[in-house]
Amino acid sequence: MIPFVIVKTKTGSAYLRPDRVVAVNPTDAGECLILMTDGVTIAARERAENVAARLEAGGRGENEASSQKER
Repeated sequence: MIPFVIVKTKTGSAYLRPDRVVAVNPTDAGECLILMTDGVTIAARERAENVAARLEAGGRGENEASSQKER
């Protein structure tokens, strides 16, 4: 199963797949822009460092699950 990462946005929440994130750019006062594949941009109301850490942890979980399937 693909893990999703929940991010607070200006209009609610977004559920992101870590493998579809291209970049996380910090903006004003604790907010960031998340650049997804296909040019989709999401304005988040969280610090870039926090989002990046959760995306990295979500990506690791996906890699561990796929390596366990291969065994």
